[in-house]
Amino acid sequence: MLFTILGILAYYIRTKDEFAPAIILSVLWIIFWKNSKIEGKTFLVIASVFGFINELLGVQYGYFTYLNGAIGNVPIWILPGYGTIFWSSYNLWKIFEKQYSRSKWFHFTDHFVILSFVLLILADYTFFDLTKNPLIISIKFIISFMLFRNFNLLRLAYFTGFFTVLNEIAGETLGTWSHPDFSLLSLMAGYVFLLWICLSIAEVKEARKAKYHENDQLISYISALKGLVNGEKEWTKREATAALLLLLFYTLGLLGLIRV
Repeated sequence: MLFTILGILAYYIRTKDEFAPAIILSVLWIIFWKNSKIEGKTFLVIASVFGFINELLGVQYGYFTYLNGAIGNVPIWILPGYGTIFWSSYNLWKIFEKQYSRSKWFHFTDHFVILSFVLLILADYTFFDLTKNPLIISIKFIISFMLFRNFNLLRLAYFTGFFTVLNEIAGETLGTWSHPDFSLLSLMAGYVFLLWICLSIAEVKEARKAKYHENDQLISYISALKGLVNGEKEWTKREATAALLLLLFYTLGLLGLIRV
């Protein structure tokens, strides 16, 4: 997926054409949809919708800019792109874990987490914008991982966020988009939060399917959002606290009171 995105970005930079990339990513989106169950379909729908709305608001408030865009200065390929990239990052780790989790060397992935995290901090500090607001960014990063209840989910969150950030770095360094404040840790925290939203909605969808025998229509994901507050999702105190704090972070960000 990373090579697909790099090709699309290179094409977009040279031509400023956003329709051909949109068609390519839409085809991928549909293929992924047809080969996914409830959890995968949730990732495709929620990541695409939330991601595109986030980009529209971000451009409006000056958090980042694109070369051009048909809708609110955001290219339309971002809509299917967000879902496919996030789905791919999530599944890359899930498939790897399923395939090799019983191997003797699998525990070395924990060492990779430590090493890659150190490199991530160093790169963010040296080349990007961690130095501008290190305390708030660090707090936001820690809170995002408080959303998850066990070590396996924490590891899943790390790898999903890490792989997605690689795509984000590609766009930034190639010049497809630019951020005044581009912190790798802050971006990763946002993707981890998005992962939690997708997993939580998928959890509600599973519960509703067992209870009401719902099908997988797109409109049902809207009603599933209600399940996050009406008792269809099981909450822990730590998870609820972290979710509220992150919502506060992003609300203050949209109001322009903080930039993280």
